Amino acid sequence: MIFDVLWRRPLLQRPAPTATASTPDGVFVHERSTRLVCLDPADGVARWDVPVGTWPRAVVADGPQCWVISQDRNELRCLDVRSGEVHWSVDLPRFTAHIVVAGDRVLVGGWRGYTALRAFDRWTGALLWAERHRAATVLPAAVGERVLVGEPGGSSVRLLDVRDGTEVCRWSLPEPLVGGDGQWQAFVAAGPDRFLLRCGARTLWQVNPGAGTAGEFFRHDRDLAATGISTVGALVWARERHRGAVALDLTPREFRGRVSVGPDVVGQVVPAAAGHVLATGRPGMLLLVDDAGRPRERRLVDQQIGGLRPLMPGVLLVAGKGTLLAVDAATPTA
Repeated sequence: MIFDVLWRRPLLQRPAPTATASTPDGVFVHERSTRLVCLDPADGVARWDVPVGTWPRAVVADGPQCWVISQDRNELRCLDVRSGEVHWSVDLPRFTAHIVVAGDRVLVGGWRGYTALRAFDRWTGALLWAERHRAATVLPAAVGERVLVGEPGGSSVRLLDVRDGTEVCRWSLPEPLVGGDGQWQAFVAAGPDRFLLRCGARTLWQVNPGAGTAGEFFRHDRDLAATGISTVGALVWARERHRGAVALDLTPREFRGRVSVGPDVVGQVVPAAAGHVLATGRPGMLLLVDDAGRPRERRLVDQQIGGLRPLMPGVLLVAGKGTLLAVDAATPTA
């Protein structure tokens, strides 16, 4: 049946979005207060288990490498995804957070404006450049060998060349940039060279870094939630404040439908074989809807859900209450 739990991993702590990463080859999650484990996506069995310190500010996996910044160690550590072996580590200023991989560079810093942005060679850990001054940014987004950055509540978005930190382009925003604390993406990819972001209370803005253009994508007649832009195929989902979510066509930019599930929708909308999946926080319910937002299936999978993301084709990774779950999203109900 759809939404059957395939495996469940007790973490003995609350799963944090910044302390969890996944690729088709592994799930990397912080658990038991000080450990980072790599789980097999198919069965949840631990492949390796290493000490990394308390409450990572960021965990990111890309290709053969996994990077982690631990709160109590003030260092960036690069691990081998197959063995957990440390390839290299570098000291960082206190309160460094955000990790973004762009080409052969790893960019860190800018979280809450505590530290300057700095870039390291992904293979050796050599420092390549660092900005002189501290600057706050939402979680940056990689665009090839460039990155999008923007200050939460700010009036502009910048495109930086990650090879040397120079500014390539800057766009003014009509309303303040809505950004989080690194727990979610402020820049959401909507194609190979197109990103969506929130401005003000009701506006979705788009930036096309390759073309150097930006403009309004959609303005809603109701307030939108701070989090929750998702792109699923040819649709964009945007969470409404205290209501549910709306579906929009990417091209043309038209309203498609609405799903009303109350104020407790969490995380992103993710694809399933027969539609789209939303989650509610309490109780931890998964809801399958069609392109117009019409409910098709629903199932309680945990006491509480903190977020979900695609793991493998037909499988979702769900952050529960002190657990991590893999859930079937492909098998139709008999």
